[in-house]
Amino acid sequence: MPGSIKRSRQGRPEDVGTLWTLQDRGRTARCALLAWRATWEVRVLIDREIVLTERCDRTDETFSLADRWKRRLLEKGWRQVVPPFPERAA
Repeated sequence: MPGSIKRSRQGRPEDVGTLWTLQDRGRTARCALLAWRATWEVRVLIDREIVLTERCDRTDETFSLADRWKRRLLEKGWRQVVPPFPERAA
């Protein structure tokens, strides 16, 4: 992750973005990446309820974990939501 990511200084994590979004039978799963002062946290929320969460010391661990969780849900029939590319101004 770029060095410009704001990390938490008040004991709360900074939500720095969504790594992936999946859908299944009207439910939405989102993988959130949170930056703590010295670690990362990966959270999976299904319809805004936290169902998985784990902290990682290393960035590569963080993305590997998010990918494993995503693959598990895909194997259970979830489908990835891919946002459309923004249209370019002429």
